Amino acid sequence: MEKKPLKKRKNEEEVGSWVYILLLSSTTILAWVLNKFDFEFGKVTLTLAVFVYPFLYFIANIITKKYGVKESINAITYSAGLMLLFAMVAGILTEQEIDYIPLTGELFGYMMSQAVNLSIYFYLYMNTLMGKFVLLANYVFVMMINNFIAMLFASRMVLLRSFWKSFLAIILIQAAISIILILFDNKKIEPKVYRKLTKNEK
Repeated sequence: MEKKPLKKRKNEEEVGSWVYILLLSSTTILAWVLNKFDFEFGKVTLTLAVFVYPFLYFIANIITKKYGVKESINAITYSAGLMLLFAMVAGILTEQEIDYIPLTGELFGYMMSQAVNLSIYFYLYMNTLMGKFVLLANYVFVMMINNFIAMLFASRMVLLRSFWKSFLAIILIQAAISIILILFDNKKIEPKVYRKLTKNEK
C-alpha cells in the first residue's frame, strides 16, 4: 500500500523532467528561427533571437535545480540535436542550401555556453546562497560566450567595428532580460537532487 504512492510520485517527476526538456528544445528552435529576423537597435542591426537566449539558460537552470546535472545534460544534448534536425528539415522543405558555418557556430556556442552555465550554476546552487548579482554575472558571462562564438562563425572570423557594436548591444539587451529572470530563481534544495547527492556521498 505504501509503495504505490512512491512509485506514482517518481513517475510524475520523470514526466516533469521531460516537459522541461521539451520546453528547452522548443525554445532553442524558436531562437534559431528568430535569428532569421532582424530589427534596428540604434545604429546596429540585431536579430529577434536576442530576446530568447536568456530563457535558454533560465530553463536549463530550472532543470539542474529540480532534477540534477544528468537531466540537465540530457536536456542540453536533446535541444541541440533537435535544433540541428529542425534546421536541416527546414532547409530541405524550403529548398534552400544550408549554410553550415553559421549553424556550426550556433551549435558550438550553445553547447559550450550551456556547459559553462551548468558547471557554474550547480556550484553556486550547492555551495552558496546564490546572490542575485552573482547569478546575473553568470548569465552575462555565458551569453557572452554563446554570442561571441556564434557571431564569430557568422562573420567568417572577421572582427569589424560593427561586430563589437552589435555584440555590446546584444549583451546589454540580454542582461536587462536576465535581471528579470533571476528574480524568479530562488534558493531551494529540491528533494530529488538532495537524495542523489546524499546517496553519492555514502
